[in-house]
Amino acid sequence: MNNFFIKNKNKILIFLIIISIFSFFETIRKGLLNGCDFQWQPALLFWEGVNHYAKFIINGRDPQFLCQGGEYSHLLHVIFYPYVLFKWETARALWLLTNIFFIFSIPLLICNKFKISKYKTIILILIFMTCYPSRMTLNYGQQSLFVLFFLCLPFIFKSNFFYFLSGISSVKYSTGYVIFLNFLAKKEFKNFFLATIPYLLGWFVYFMYTNSDPIINFFEPLKLSLNNNYRRDADIYSLLQIYLLGDKASIFKYISIASIFLINLFFLIRINNQSSTFLKMSLVLICPLIFFPHSNYDYVLLFPLACYSLLNFDSYLNKINFFFVMYIFYLSRIIKHLLDIDWLYQPTLMLLIILLIIMNTRTERKID
Repeated sequence: MNNFFIKNKNKILIFLIIISIFSFFETIRKGLLNGCDFQWQPALLFWEGVNHYAKFIINGRDPQFLCQGGEYSHLLHVIFYPYVLFKWETARALWLLTNIFFIFSIPLLICNKFKISKYKTIILILIFMTCYPSRMTLNYGQQSLFVLFFLCLPFIFKSNFFYFLSGISSVKYSTGYVIFLNFLAKKEFKNFFLATIPYLLGWFVYFMYTNSDPIINFFEPLKLSLNNNYRRDADIYSLLQIYLLGDKASIFKYISIASIFLINLFFLIRINNQSSTFLKMSLVLICPLIFFPHSNYDYVLLFPLACYSLLNFDSYLNKINFFFVMYIFYLSRIIKHLLDIDWLYQPTLMLLIILLIIMNTRTERKID
């Protein structure tokens, strides 16, 4: 069987490329018709001088604008200025093009940095094009690829400029926080402060432009997120809300978030004991999937682990890593619907990711 694949690998690759192109164009077609999560309306309100956080906290989001809840940080709405210059349909198409850029640039940056062969690079691009999380990101106009791109930068480029740019990942609290926590885990306080600059600039521009109280406005994105009470069944925060905190006052939710950060910090310290930068990046970026609520599109965070595992595929553990990611990318949604027991399936998925981190940090691994 191995000889068959080796002899026909180019034919197999061509076949996979053709299938992937058809799948990708179908995803693009859906994205042009949907894009419901693209945060165009909150950004438009901001650039009209309206504090959309205060508006949505009091009145709720406008149902006319789909899933645009506006819970993202100030920075996202500031940097979305080029998109609000266009009407919804055009802006949605431009954001889709932006996400397509990330679909190709993320694998190319990772593969170039860690010297992955051209053949494996093509395989990884095809995987990233066709996997369910990427397709959902393009379909819904989500910000997951945008955040992943900036999360990868400080691992790929070692310079103050890219540490600064990594702070743009803060546009999505439930994911971007991990880069700041990771700088603290490594005691890289200078890099931590560099990464906070984009966030603080976004906040400054937002409260000045909307003439909002700066202190109140600083906490409004988090308050709006808590008001919307978004939770799943496959992360520690959601499980605390469902089984422990319930409808208790917000102060308990803030305490639970602080406690989760401390637990996450322990994981990051353990991860940073590894010698391989590639492995560290791969494991750091999947931590948010354990600790805070995420939907299918956020599982693009598993992609660097797929790259690392395919590069070092001879290792038994990396075979487990790779096939686990492929299961999440292609099969988990099908299995989930077949079983129809979310209360068990989702927490099990969380425990498997925790187990994956423990297995990969059990001993110091020096492959890079």
